[in-house]
Amino acid sequence: MITNNVSAECQASYKNKLKNNLYKLLCEYEEEGEWEAFLDAILVELYGFSEDNKTIDWYTLTHKLAASKFLSYKYFRKTIFDCMGLVDRIQVG
Repeated sequence: MITNNVSAECQASYKNKLKNNLYKLLCEYEEEGEWEAFLDAILVELYGFSEDNKTIDWYTLTHKLAASKFLSYKYFRKTIFDCMGLVDRIQVG
């Protein structure tokens, strides 16, 4: 669904960027880098969405990401891949 006159191409590009950032987050975690700061930056970006775009998928995505700080590697990895799938279902606009 296209909202607020944002083109489908722009939405797809943004979602791709977000999925890439989630993958980079996983890499940071695996390399024992600054993954928590990276996660916080992703969450700050998501929290900036307009109220109209905060659907159930957006809430599911943000809550899973916020809770991932407390997960072991096995569950962290699964959660990040789950979140990548959720990105395709959020509304960008």
